[in-house]
Amino acid sequence: MNIIAIGYTISALLAGFSLVSALVLLFAYLFFLENMRKSMSGKVACTVILLCLAALQLAHYLFFTEGRDLLSSRVYGTLLVFIPPAFFFFGREILFPEVQYRRVDFLHAVVPVLSFAVAIKFIPGYAFLFGTAYTFWFARTLYKLKDQRSRYKFEFFFFFMFAVMALVALILGLALPYLDASIFYLCYSNAISLAMMLIVAALLIFPELLSDIMLITEMAYANSKLVGIDTPTKIAQLDELMLIEKHYESEDLSLSTVAELLDLSSHQLSELINTQHSCSFPKFVRQHRIAAAKQLLISESSASVLSISMMIGFKSQSSFYTAFKEITGVSPASYRKKMI
Repeated sequence: MNIIAIGYTISALLAGFSLVSALVLLFAYLFFLENMRKSMSGKVACTVILLCLAALQLAHYLFFTEGRDLLSSRVYGTLLVFIPPAFFFFGREILFPEVQYRRVDFLHAVVPVLSFAVAIKFIPGYAFLFGTAYTFWFARTLYKLKDQRSRYKFEFFFFFMFAVMALVALILGLALPYLDASIFYLCYSNAISLAMMLIVAALLIFPELLSDIMLITEMAYANSKLVGIDTPTKIAQLDELMLIEKHYESEDLSLSTVAELLDLSSHQLSELINTQHSCSFPKFVRQHRIAAAKQLLISESSASVLSISMMIGFKSQSSFYTAFKEITGVSPASYRKKMI
C-alpha cells in the first residue's frame, strides 16, 4: 500500500468519525445541554451546520473509497454554500446574550439561494468568498471579548483553535483554483475532522465549556443584572449555603436551585459568582467539593476515595478524579499519601 492509499484510508476513517460526531453533537444540542440559550433560529442554524458537515464528510468518504468526483456536483457545492450563513446565525446565538433580528439580517439567508444561479464550477469559490467575510466577523466579535480573556483562558484557547480551523478552510477554498482536487479533498476533509475532534475532546474534558462561553458573552455585552441587589448580603448568604449548610453535597445541586434559595434569578446568581469569584457556577461548586474532599481524605483515612467522592456530591469517581486533579494538580490518592 503506497503513501497516497494510506492517506486516503486514514482520511476516510476520520471522515466517518466526524460524520458520526456531527450527528451525535446535533442530537445532544437539540435534546440535552439545557443550560444553553436555544432559540428556534439557533436550533435551525445548528441543524443546518452539522447536517451539512455530516453530508460533506459522507461525500469525502465516497471520494476516498470510490473516487467520486465532488466538485462537479451541485449538491456538494450547495453544502459548501449553506454553511457560512448558518454559521453566522448560530454564532450570533452563542456569542450574544440577546439577539434581536432585523429584516436586513435575513439577507444572509439569500446567499445559498443565489448560489443556484451560479455555474457549478464557480460555486466553491462563491462559498468561500462569503466564508471569508464570516470568518472576519467571527474574529472581530471575539476581539471585543478581550476583557474576559484573563478569566477564561481555556475557553478562549478553544475559540482560537476553532478560528484557526475556519482560517484553514478559508485558505483551502481560496487556493482551490491552484490545487489538485484530490489535495483539496484531503485537506478540507481532515480540517473538518480535526475541528470535530477538537469540539468532542473539549466537551469531554471540560463539560461546562458551553455554559462558560455563554457567561463570557453575558459579562461582555449584557447590562448588569445585579442593579438594586444587596450584593454583600447575597454573598454572605451564598457562603452560608456552601460552608455551613453544605449544599454542595447534593448530587443534583443546580444553578436554579441555589438561585431560588437566595431569591435571585439564575442570571443574577451566575453574574454574582462570576464577579466575586471569577468562575462559573459549576466550577464554584467543584471548588467547595474539592475543599471538603481534601479535609476528608486526611480525617477519614480509612474511607475509600469512591466513598468520599459520593459524600461530597460527585456522581462518579471519574468526575471526582478529574475535578480534584484540575484544582489541586494531583490525584486524590497522591494528595492523601503526601499529607498523611
